Amino acid sequence: MRIFSLANNKGGVTKTTTTVNLGYGLARAGHRVLIIDTDAQSNSTYSLLGHLDQEPTLFDVLINGTKISDALVATQQENLYLVPSSINLSAADLLMASAPGRERKLARALAQLEDFDYVLIDTPPNLGVLTVNAFMACTDVIIPIALTTYALIGISILENTMQELRDNLDVELPIFGVIANLDDHTRLSADVLSAVREHFGEKLFDTVIPRNIKVEEAHNQIACLFDYAPNSTGAQAYNKLIQEVLRRAERA
Repeated sequence: MRIFSLANNKGGVTKTTTTVNLGYGLARAGHRVLIIDTDAQSNSTYSLLGHLDQEPTLFDVLINGTKISDALVATQQENLYLVPSSINLSAADLLMASAPGRERKLARALAQLEDFDYVLIDTPPNLGVLTVNAFMACTDVIIPIALTTYALIGISILENTMQELRDNLDVELPIFGVIANLDDHTRLSADVLSAVREHFGEKLFDTVIPRNIKVEEAHNQIACLFDYAPNSTGAQAYNKLIQEVLRRAERA
């Protein structure tokens, strides 16, 4: 079971969009996929279900000891499942602060599951206890980056946090890949992409995701992008990215 933590402590870098579209794409390729929404804003949950009143949620798994299998929800896409989030997770840092083994609660919960090919963990835009739980539970990290002015701000903090976890908590945390998003074909996007490529080298995926209104529309309609606008530049780019992810996973 490959477990990807999609992380970037900067907001607005399309973590949720990337997580959801990767989930759809991998499921449509015949893989059994689970998305775990660890963000109290619950954007992945709403994008996949269209509502936020699902029970139980990840909060119950982490705080109340509910089995993660009891929190699984089937989505509209065959092979794609979700462990939903809730606003209650906004109190997780406080509630888990003194809990023994708090960094590995999600890892222990996931150890109960065996029947998924890929698990995608959508993380909040910070490096709190939920993101650390995602890091401790994953086999690899995927970093989405928006090609905007401040793209690399905060990346050093993210990388330092990951290194501290490697050093202190005996976890490997390899970077599986870096995804460049929101390319608007301007000189600024090109310059930022060049800086990202220089920083991450071969870890950067070849596919660059363009800024495309159809991607946002699909989320607003609670629809799968590949059904909603299959010929859009966004859908075509995500299809290429999914093939890259699968090839890289097979090589690894």
